[in-house]
Amino acid sequence: MSNTSSDPSILSHVVFRRLLLLAIVCFSVIWLIDYNSGIIASFDAFAYPICISSFSVVYLLATTKKVPDQYLHLTTYSVVAGYLIASSIWHHMATNGIFSNAAQWLGLNYVIAYLFLEVRKAILMTILAFSVTVIGHFVVLIQHYSIEDTLGVVMNIAVAHVVYIVLLWTVIQLRSSKDKAQQQVSMLEHYAYIDPLTRILNRRGLEKVTQELEPEFHLGQQDFAIFLLDIDHFKEVNDRYGHLKGDEVLTNIASLLSRKIHSKDIIGRWGGEEFIVYAVNQSRKEMFDYANLLRETVSKLVVGEISVTVSVGVGYSQQDKDLSEIFYLADQHLYAAKKAGRNTVVDHIIKDKESDNTEVDLAVS
Repeated sequence: MSNTSSDPSILSHVVFRRLLLLAIVCFSVIWLIDYNSGIIASFDAFAYPICISSFSVVYLLATTKKVPDQYLHLTTYSVVAGYLIASSIWHHMATNGIFSNAAQWLGLNYVIAYLFLEVRKAILMTILAFSVTVIGHFVVLIQHYSIEDTLGVVMNIAVAHVVYIVLLWTVIQLRSSKDKAQQQVSMLEHYAYIDPLTRILNRRGLEKVTQELEPEFHLGQQDFAIFLLDIDHFKEVNDRYGHLKGDEVLTNIASLLSRKIHSKDIIGRWGGEEFIVYAVNQSRKEMFDYANLLRETVSKLVVGEISVTVSVGVGYSQQDKDLSEIFYLADQHLYAAKKAGRNTVVDHIIKDKESDNTEVDLAVS
């Protein structure tokens, strides 16, 4: 959590409106109870309606969404803090019952400040609330009591409030440190699963995704296919044009495939010049046509003077429930696509046992 004025409060718009409703209800109930029991103080008889009306106006403004939340938060905080401080000071007047329990609620001013306001504004309002509380109580008490008694009460209030502030600030700092640590962990985890060259999932990332999806795939909750795409003659690209040009080919293909695949599908770089796509929720024919569309899209790609094609092997969930077996089938089909002349999609191989010939179902460019 940063100490800049641009930081948002931790309070969402919906939660803020709910808290306003809670404040309206609580103040109204307490007002009715005190009034009906005959114990309502003259200060509260005057202050309760003002607070309830103020909360109601803020709630209506929050509903219209025409006033920025930060202003509504500040207004609400000012009403609450103003009431609590004024109530405590009023009850500490000699004629109104010194040492009233009103003072015990003053600690809420600091909690609400960091709940409703941005951090920098919360710090400023905390300083202001603390100063007004201490000075206001001193001014009221010194008029009727000795300096020793006055300082005794005021110092007790000040020390208690300093403890509130220090503890609250400690909690905020701990939360900030925890959030930063969590962000760093998330960032490191992100980089651990992302291929630095192509900016798509690397092998470790693909394995993690596979582990997460395997139970769902194994239960047959949705049909899926694994596409293994391998760049044709990629070694020749590196040998002829250099590895930097080869890296450019890899990044262009990764970017192209990332834009072309469906939003729910997953893409990653398995290693070297090989990519994987997990395609979900389509029929077998649709997934074959989809794989062929990806192949055709890549075949139109030209990087500098280099024309690029890929061979694709496809494995379907209908062929086996085990994910590793489906991957193995896709790998075998990729090998067959390479053997059949490259720039093709293969999803099925028929072997003739007598002649040991292999017939390949493929899409030829």
